[in-house]
Amino acid sequence: MNDIIASDSTRSDRLADDLRVHFELEQWLYREARLLDSERFKEWLSMLAPEISYWMPLRENRFRRDRRPAPTPATSASVFNDDLQDLELRIKRFDTGLVWSEDPAPRVCRSVTNVEIAEGDAEQGLLVYSNVSILRSRRQDEEVTFTARREDLFRRIGDEWKLARRHIFAMHHVFLDENVSVFF
Repeated sequence: MNDIIASDSTRSDRLADDLRVHFELEQWLYREARLLDSERFKEWLSMLAPEISYWMPLRENRFRRDRRPAPTPATSASVFNDDLQDLELRIKRFDTGLVWSEDPAPRVCRSVTNVEIAEGDAEQGLLVYSNVSILRSRRQDEEVTFTARREDLFRRIGDEWKLARRHIFAMHHVFLDENVSVFF
């Protein structure tokens, strides 16, 4: 009988820990969306691990019978294939006043949904899936929506979660915008 109570207690502790971690990471994603929507890019950079890999492959339409391996950062053309230094440079460009696609500043609103922690641990990293929809509106008549699936790897560094890897899979084969300067 005591073994049953002990195992139930262990199971409920593990569930509480799982729920706590899920809540922390979900809140992390919501905070990230708010910072990016508010153009608080330097604060956003502080949420990233030093080894960040930020990758969005070009989409290709494949027939179901096509058995080629899935694209990887090393084997496919990319919209983004950035490390921390690349992300810092992209953000510094905004401060130059020369980025025509960001002047006047666009109005951006992100929605993050379907957050799921898949596997892993805090040291090696937790794999987190989510979807993001981004509305970008600029000037009087320029409006575009981007939708993507994300596969993130989070690591616990000190007492904070840091994004170590983001793979972004756009639902668009062709982007119907003059540029893709938003962060996903």
